[in-house]
Amino acid sequence: MGTHRMREPLMHQEKPNLTDPATASRLSRGLPAGVHMLQALGLSREEQASLLGLSVRSLQRGEDGHGPELSQDQLTRLSLVVGIYKALRLLYDDATAAGWPHRTNRRPPFGGQTPLTYMRQGGIPAMYETRRLLDADRGGLFSVTPEAHRSAPGFPTVVEL
Repeated sequence: MGTHRMREPLMHQEKPNLTDPATASRLSRGLPAGVHMLQALGLSREEQASLLGLSVRSLQRGEDGHGPELSQDQLTRLSLVVGIYKALRLLYDDATAAGWPHRTNRRPPFGGQTPLTYMRQGGIPAMYETRRLLDADRGGLFSVTPEAHRSAPGFPTVVEL
């Protein structure tokens, strides 16, 4: 009798081999969904293309389902967009989620920039950091500004253990 390896959904999954042409082709078909997510967040075509590492023309073709096969870099960007969109939709209502990328944010790592500006300037590393921040927020590990850290000792505790 063979053994079955149980995998939890979305946990302990094998990472896709992005160098495999068949895998890259299959994952590239997710581009229209990624474009739709970025549109729902109120990003312009230029902003969408910048985050995904595509030209505006390739983005337009991709939205119609006739886009290019994405590179490893572009597939990584698409994956990060999906994760960021998912986290925003879980954390906030539609209007708040749509405005979040465009609002200045003093929390680290944004430093007073909008998350969109931070990600466009910082590329994949900034997109990873943004996703990690939002995932931590989803888990209840909200980061706060240095000013909040300094003022926290002055607040009374609700329950003393």
